[in-house]
Amino acid sequence: MVNDKSHRRVVTGHRAGKSVVLSDQRRQPYKFKTVVGFEHTYMWSTNGSLESDPDRVEQQLPKSALPSANGSLLHIVTFPPARTAPPSISGPSQPDPAQAAQEFLTRLPGLADTFERDGSQMHVTQTVDYAILLDGELWLELDDGETVHLVAGDVVVQQATRHGWRNKGEHPATIAFVMLGAGPAS
Repeated sequence: MVNDKSHRRVVTGHRAGKSVVLSDQRRQPYKFKTVVGFEHTYMWSTNGSLESDPDRVEQQLPKSALPSANGSLLHIVTFPPARTAPPSISGPSQPDPAQAAQEFLTRLPGLADTFERDGSQMHVTQTVDYAILLDGELWLELDDGETVHLVAGDVVVQQATRHGWRNKGEHPATIAFVMLGAGPAS
């Protein structure tokens, strides 16, 4: 199944002391040009407050792919299946590593900076992440090659550990990441 749909975001808040819908819109995924099938959607971010203006959040989302201290960030990411066949004239080709790295740095500032430089996309963020696999299969890779196979509905609680995400399956896999920024030590 090809994931070619937008994600609906409904934001509630308050007006005149009543709970209301502040915003109800479809968010289009950014489709990476250098990695065919890789998609990323910024959904929401907080800066430690309980309620934010959707228009203000919209202006802030692309500035960092990591949450601020005591903030949160919600991303939805679709990982394409790994390509095992060699490129052909009519088939997909392998991305240029330098161009792919630049696109990741531009689209995912802060987060892409944490990727190890060997191309493995192993990384560590100083966040607690709730990763909820919405569709497909993914493999979570940890130190020493340890892997965990995940299927739709599985949840990973990531506590600032070194990791990478792999789609060894035959279909795209879509996962939601709720990233919580670390605040000052108490």
